[in-house]
Amino acid sequence: MNEASRGAWGWMAAFGLLVSMGMSWRLLPLRALPETGREVRERQGLLAAISHRPSFSFGFRNGLADIAWLEAVQVVGNKDLSPADYDRLYDLLDVVANFDPKFEIPYFLGGLVLGQSPDHARKALLVLERGRRHYPADWRFPFYMGFTHYFSLGDAVAGGGAMAEAVRLPGAPPYLAGLASRMLTEAREPEAALALLETITRQENDPVRRSVLERRIREVAVERDLQALEEAVERYREKMGLAPGDLSALVREGVLAAIPEEPNGGKYLLVRGGKVRSDRVTQRLRVFQKK
Repeated sequence: MNEASRGAWGWMAAFGLLVSMGMSWRLLPLRALPETGREVRERQGLLAAISHRPSFSFGFRNGLADIAWLEAVQVVGNKDLSPADYDRLYDLLDVVANFDPKFEIPYFLGGLVLGQSPDHARKALLVLERGRRHYPADWRFPFYMGFTHYFSLGDAVAGGGAMAEAVRLPGAPPYLAGLASRMLTEAREPEAALALLETITRQENDPVRRSVLERRIREVAVERDLQALEEAVERYREKMGLAPGDLSALVREGVLAAIPEEPNGGKYLLVRGGKVRSDRVTQRLRVFQKK
């Protein structure tokens, strides 16, 4: 075997070892800490450790980034992400960016998915900001940062400011200027948020990101309906002198023309204290709760 062949086989063996170890170990394994009762990530996973010293990747940085990215995609594919899933996703995205900082798709998808969790929205901004440092002329990074500020953190000023920054970059679509102004003038209103979301979704061509946006539309629609139904319950109480026994009473007494359809295929239910909930959504969007 000549020197070139031995060198090629050596590189293949090294890469095979890294891949096999990366797939056999959990990349960022979870363990339970008795003192807190919470699951946390151990950051000593093989790829996580190597990603901080890319020179140890033997020239296979892109391949190792792909391994971490595939696992991140599996996490995103979970129907209901737990707090541990969001934490794990953030750590996997960190590994991907360490190995391949010019791989732009993980920044966008990671920012959108992490932004679904109010407790992880700050991490979503960190992911997007890291991408923006590598692509400073790409309007999509401040755009999605504005989206996260507004829809995940309820910060209309920061959201509108980021959108305004996106407007000034090459290739930004004309509708961004209108989005920026509406964020600043119609903050914390579900109807305004739905109009913004529907505009953004129509412009999104990536099917995965579009799916995330469509799910957010349903969440905001539920919050809009819950607010309207709770206001109707109060009007019924003022009119009749007592709380309704169920939501159908709002229609019978002419307070509402009809009960809105729950956008996830579920039902709206009246609960104690005049509050209303969806049987498909377990947590309301804090971002649209009046201060």
